[in-house]
Amino acid sequence: MAKETEKQLTTATPAGEIVLANLPDLSKAEAAPVELLGEYWTPTAAGETKRVFFIDIVNTNSIDPASGETVELSSVRFLEKQGDAFRTIRNSSKRLVAAFEVFSGDIKGKPFEVRYEGKKRNSTNSFMSDNWSVRPLVFHSDTLK
Repeated sequence: MAKETEKQLTTATPAGEIVLANLPDLSKAEAAPVELLGEYWTPTAAGETKRVFFIDIVNTNSIDPASGETVELSSVRFLEKQGDAFRTIRNSSKRLVAAFEVFSGDIKGKPFEVRYEGKKRNSTNSFMSDNWSVRPLVFHSDTLK
């Protein structure tokens, strides 16, 4: 709800009160070439490869199709270039998430080649799981020119 305080119009938000007079004119802004909502990446065939920048690992709520219950899943998020723009993609494969959890150091923004290798039988049960190849991408000085 907006209110007048000392001749400045303000509004309350969960993050605190905002002075509306201090907000810029958004009609003069340009949209960044990054789609933030992104898509869930579900590879369809072994060998499907993406060259991406790692963003982070986040926990998201999802509906389990078998039980209908809400479950918390860890998802790895990437930034993918498409033409002149970027979009975010995510995947919740336990093996893929685990591959990024084990990297030591700060890998946010680092480039990777992520390739889906198909399904692989688990050694501990009769189920099949997604199998991945994750390789850091390296730029050589002559390729940056």
